[in-house]
Amino acid sequence: MKLKLIKIIFAIFIISNLSFGQTKSPFLINNELFELPGKWKHIGKIENSAQWGFANEKLKLQLLINVRKPENFEFYNKDLSEFEFLNKFYLWETEFWGKDDQNVEIEKIETNEQEKYIIWRLKIVDKNIESFIFSGVRNDKLIGISLSDNNKKKPKSRTEKIEFLKEIYFKK
Repeated sequence: MKLKLIKIIFAIFIISNLSFGQTKSPFLINNELFELPGKWKHIGKIENSAQWGFANEKLKLQLLINVRKPENFEFYNKDLSEFEFLNKFYLWETEFWGKDDQNVEIEKIETNEQEKYIIWRLKIVDKNIESFIFSGVRNDKLIGISLSDNNKKKPKSRTEKIEFLKEIYFKK
């Protein structure tokens, strides 16, 4: 009787997980765990910017994730608060993309001093490439998550992209 009850509970557990459980793809980058919702594949690493690339073929999405120590940046100063450092990083990034007469659009979307993050959009007009970027400081590390939506038939909305980035960063 006891064994039968255990089998029934086990079967219910398995069926409910198969039916209702959401697949997540875990990746550990510089001792930070990222659980990407859905099925993601690691597609490479950009060495000079320490970015790890991931693709979700079903959703036609690409992510670049980097986790770096603030001390590695030329503008780092130990007297800066984490949010001040984050703002300096944002300026440094936007100056990089705006130099050399590149035809780019940069838009700061959301800033949160308490949770230490900035969400912004970068569009390289000539190449028709648009990325939504989440830059945050967590566990004394600078974390960057860049989302590109390559789904031409049914792309995610602006709000969906922003919420997706937050979901990844805050591990929802």
